[in-house]
Amino acid sequence: MRVLLDTSVVVRLAQPTTPSCKAVLNTLDELGQQGYEFCIVPQVIYEYWVVVTRPLANNGLAFSADDTTLEIAKLASLFTVLRDERTVFEHWQQLVTSYKVIGKNAHDARIVAAMHRHGINDLLTLNPKDFRRYAKINLLGVLPTTGN
Repeated sequence: MRVLLDTSVVVRLAQPTTPSCKAVLNTLDELGQQGYEFCIVPQVIYEYWVVVTRPLANNGLAFSADDTTLEIAKLASLFTVLRDERTVFEHWQQLVTSYKVIGKNAHDARIVAAMHRHGINDLLTLNPKDFRRYAKINLLGVLPTTGN
């Protein structure tokens, strides 16, 4: 079984001192024990770059380009990176048209398009409301932390 990790999940991994990072790690551990393979797609990496290199004043993490390059290499060593395929565009176009997606929500549609292209049904996200409109995907939430 494969699960796609949303950008929200991957960004939390870059914040090891936060409670949300611990919750993500606990969830990944639990899913790993259930036999899930963790995957990311280029759209997640692009969004990750944008968030972590953005200044703190703009709700970013203020990582340098060099540090972000190293972090992305780590992500690629930990998770299966599914490459963009030619038909991702066609899947995306069908989604934004049929669901009448507008604005920045088109980025999430591209993640769903990649899921469809790669035959992945499960998405681990901290933002399930961003994906509820899409049929045929199973939204997995991050488990809350308990104690410690």
